[in-house]
Order: sequence, then structure tokens, then C-alpha cells
Amino acid sequence: MEDLKKEQQRPSLEGLSEEELEIYDLLIKDKKLTQSEDQKVKLASKNLLIKLVQDKEDLLVVDWYKDERTTSKVRTAIVDSLDSDLPESYDKQFFNIKTDYILSLFIDKAVQGMAIVN
Repeated sequence: MEDLKKEQQRPSLEGLSEEELEIYDLLIKDKKLTQSEDQKVKLASKNLLIKLVQDKEDLLVVDWYKDERTTSKVRTAIVDSLDSDLPESYDKQFFNIKTDYILSLFIDKAVQGMAIVN
């Protein structure tokens, strides 16, 4: 019960929304970060969602995940956003793995009819 309560409080403790925390958790998994790098990853999580909200009408069209072209546009948006914000300690291979994880998360949500951004 205590663990559940802690997990419910995590977004506010981390200074992130639940959606941002979900991205943040994927980005930090299997990565040791300095405090400065951790802050950059939080910023990257926030900025990615901001970008998706700003470009929602162009990127997150109905059934976007079923069309290779729109899926590619979403992937490019993820790459561009994370590339400008993540710390340099994310090498190319690790960066690509994380990008794929986030795209998969977004596709899974879309398939289930869940909004990626509100």
C-alpha cells in the first residue's frame, strides 16, 4: 500500500506530469545520471510533450500509427526533440533505443485509444 502511495506521488515529487514521467522513466532506465543530466532528461520529457501538443494536428491524426508516413513524422519529431535536450552521455546507440521505446509507447497508447497528449 505504501509503495502505491509513493508511486502516485512521484509525478509531483519529480516535478513532472504523469505523461512526462512515463517518458522520463523510459529515458532513464538502465542509465546512471548526474543530477545535472537528470534535470536535462526531465526537460527533454517535458519538451517532447510540448512539441507533440504544438504539432498535434499535423502529427497525431486519426490512426497515425497505421500509416508509415505519419509514423515516420512522429518518430522524426521524437528524435528532433530529444536530440536537442538529452545530455551528451546518451550515445547514438542508446539514443536510438530510447527513441524506439518512446515511439512504441505512443503506438501502444494510440492502438488502445488512449491520448498521447491532451
